[in-house]
Amino acid sequence: MDKLIKFCLPKDIQGWLNQYQAPEYESAFAKDIPNCGWHHNMAKRLAKVVQIRKKYRGSSRYGYTRPSSYCHKHGADRFAIYPR
Repeated sequence: MDKLIKFCLPKDIQGWLNQYQAPEYESAFAKDIPNCGWHHNMAKRLAKVVQIRKKYRGSSRYGYTRPSSYCHKHGADRFAIYPR
């Protein structure tokens, strides 16, 4: 993410991004974010400033067999945020 855009973000979103920051060698802004309503609301607020894409991550478990190439939102444990 551009440093100027990150500087202009509200303090609560900046702190949230720093908590789930992705390594420098990856193209994601943040990763391993728990899949719950509060985190989705923070991602929506971020999407008003920066165009993002959410990728859902998770494993297969009882009642949900994950396809090999992706994970559905309802079967995800966490998600990552990428620039669009």
